[in-house]
Amino acid sequence: MWSRHILIGIILFVVCFILYYLQTRFSFEANVMFYDSFPINTSIHHTAIILTKTPSIKVLKHLNALLNVGIDAFVMCDQDPSNFINSTNRILYISDEQLALYGLTRNRVWDRVFVWLYNQSSIDYVWLMEEDVTWSNVRYMVKLFNVYANNPADLLSRNIIYRNKHTLGWMWWPTTSLKLFPEKKWSGSLNMLSRVSRRLIKAHQYYTLQLLNETKQNNASKIDSNYYYQEFFIPTVANMFNLKMLIYDHSLMEVHVSSLTENDIRTLLAKGKHIFHAVKHDSQLLINATQY
Repeated sequence: MWSRHILIGIILFVVCFILYYLQTRFSFEANVMFYDSFPINTSIHHTAIILTKTPSIKVLKHLNALLNVGIDAFVMCDQDPSNFINSTNRILYISDEQLALYGLTRNRVWDRVFVWLYNQSSIDYVWLMEEDVTWSNVRYMVKLFNVYANNPADLLSRNIIYRNKHTLGWMWWPTTSLKLFPEKKWSGSLNMLSRVSRRLIKAHQYYTLQLLNETKQNNASKIDSNYYYQEFFIPTVANMFNLKMLIYDHSLMEVHVSSLTENDIRTLLAKGKHIFHAVKHDSQLLINATQY
């Protein structure tokens, strides 16, 4: 008798698991079918890339929203997206082997997106946003992008700092010296939503290769890993080339280190905020985020 109940339980578990898998797979594929129909338009006004670990349904909905308002949008994944969804020209990935050619071994999505951008010469400017950036309505993203459409700044960031006596407490400053990056050029930026230029992408590639040569000539363990951290590396290489860096108008944006709760979002909406970081859940207060 007991063995029969156990067998029935196992069968029910297997059936439920299969149904869950199929539901998840079909949900992903439904999203893929939607955005895969959009051709890549190299003449579009704005380009944006969402940086994510995996192509979740939430990320795909944000991708759709950007595409629907004419943004040439993509998703860069930190894990091979073919393990989750069908292949599409909107979902990007750079392998660990490709990163290794540049001496990048930490395999972060920021490394992947820049290595991909090295070879995209048709992209003059691109907005980069982390997956936990969201908005109350995508038109607020279009509004922000439009404000800076004709601004030649090479780096637009939420905040930019320079190495001086007032910023010594920033946690991402390297703790060792490297002739390649004089301390007077050290800079930091807050990049959860940022825009970079082709000039900055080329500067990034140049100094990535310079760091690779440095690690070959010296013991790699002696080079502080913070030199590779994107919030240090991106603005510092821009400063090395004397490129223009600018803090964008963030009056409609709210940035928190910790995850925002529903109560936080409700309060911020009442204060007129419409772009948020960090939102790591599907907020019921932001159900219009994927609509125009």
